Amino acid sequence: MTKRVRKDGRGRRTALRGAMLTAAVAAGVLGVVGGEAVAEDWAGVWDGKPYPVADPVAVAAHLDARTQSVYDALALPPGLTLSSEPDIDDGITARIYGVCRPRGLAHALENLNDGGADQPRTAVLGARFTLAGVTGAQWTEALDRARRTLAAQGWTVGAVDDFGHGPRLALTPPATGPGALAETASVGFDPVGHTLVVMAATECASYPGSTPVDALGMPTGLPTATAPTGLRAAR
Repeated sequence: MTKRVRKDGRGRRTALRGAMLTAAVAAGVLGVVGGEAVAEDWAGVWDGKPYPVADPVAVAAHLDARTQSVYDALALPPGLTLSSEPDIDDGITARIYGVCRPRGLAHALENLNDGGADQPRTAVLGARFTLAGVTGAQWTEALDRARRTLAAQGWTVGAVDDFGHGPRLALTPPATGPGALAETASVGFDPVGHTLVVMAATECASYPGSTPVDALGMPTGLPTATAPTGLRAAR
């Protein structure tokens, strides 16, 4: 998780800048003293490690399948429906603002600013859907089934934590998909609204040069969400 630095005035900003400049100078000196190998390491620290490259269309389809796998493991009873008021993050999404900042010390100062630049042609890709009409008892039973089923399939199953409006189960798939991106998945329950959310998302990923984008740099041509297939086919 990215740690947001709180800026409490000119003194704090000055101290932060001073600390970073000191670190930069020290690293530069090490580069001179240690020779070419250290200089190359320093260049990597200054410029930052590039984000992994992956086709956003292939990744989106892969994440959609991930949410289907989680839905199948929940084995929910018939009669549930997709929410008639979906969240803005439901469906296939590509988040390009405020999540994938340029890496490296060269961009450290600009990244302290909440309005700092985003890494061009880079996004966090996600797939998500919301089910309506889920009772507390259904959630408890489905949660137990999903934990056992997914663990048996090699998923890493975390503890249930309170997150936002209700409990959430964090999951890590057993293998990566296109681009070998790090992935996360989760199931969340809102006991007040009686909704259940299933989602999967990747780390920041850069698009190949051939990827079409719109005027804002958003990848175009992303697939439409299909999971959960049974409920969407019934609509």
